[in-house]
Amino acid sequence: MILTSILLICVIDSIVAQRTYCQLPDPIFNDGVKNSTWGDADPSDWNYMNANDWKTKVVTCGASFQSPINIVTSTATKETTFPAINYILKSSTKNYFEAQRDYTKELEGEYDFITAFDLSNLQYKYYARQFHIHTPSEHQVDGKNYDLEVHFVHQAVEDGEQSCNDIRNKLTVFGLLFQQSNTATEYEVFKPWFDDTVNRVSSFDMNDFFQKMTDKTYYHYTGSLTTIPCSQTVNWYVFTSPLPISKSQFKQFQDFLDNDDYFPDKSNNRPVQNLNGRTLYKGTASFNGVTSLPVIEASWTSIIQMSLLLFIQLIMII
Repeated sequence: MILTSILLICVIDSIVAQRTYCQLPDPIFNDGVKNSTWGDADPSDWNYMNANDWKTKVVTCGASFQSPINIVTSTATKETTFPAINYILKSSTKNYFEAQRDYTKELEGEYDFITAFDLSNLQYKYYARQFHIHTPSEHQVDGKNYDLEVHFVHQAVEDGEQSCNDIRNKLTVFGLLFQQSNTATEYEVFKPWFDDTVNRVSSFDMNDFFQKMTDKTYYHYTGSLTTIPCSQTVNWYVFTSPLPISKSQFKQFQDFLDNDDYFPDKSNNRPVQNLNGRTLYKGTASFNGVTSLPVIEASWTSIIQMSLLLFIQLIMII
């Protein structure tokens, strides 16, 4: 759903200074199509039962470079000039976050930055903003949908000459795919979505997802939000080797969606959109030997507020 096509040259920002976070549009982008209105569109017009009709209500949803897409792996261009990414998020103290039974978990706190150059050779800083879940997957791989897709969303941060108006909607998204497995363990961080008895998550380590990947191939393209207003401001990185999720936990998420009229057939995925001449890139990500990482302790009750006590080093190479 919401998420960033770029040629990234990423470095860790070590300057300890006052950081300005641009206020996001209200309501927050891509929260599972549960906001009350977008412009003049009535909510009944843009739920998932009418996803193919969004373009008749909001013109940007009918634009040329929309997401998600069917990733045809044989057509991808290898990223021969894609440099390394060093990616660190950290906090000096343990903090807590809260969450309602919603479709998006918003991340907040003090972050180190990813500094990146886009295809126009403009430099931006990005920080982790939120993550959310779709079932089945929004992106297809060679025509196949997977059971689940999680989006880790990063937003550009104001820095020097760049104004909030310029960077408010510049986004980078990591999309991770999941497939049901008889032997998969359950993910603690998913439980508050569908278990009212769970009011505390003892720990949450984002690296847990990335380190479980046996194949770290990703596909990268320029696209859009996958919910209204469908803004074409997203650089997408979709990791196509699916992670395991237990059948019982997957069923819990489907049952959670089934209790809401916005989600027919226990699903909340937008149909795939045409590539329309965009270039699809292929690359491989690897970690920098990190074996022990801090975690976040968290409590859940109403609205999500998370401060991260975690360390992620992610290197993307050719």
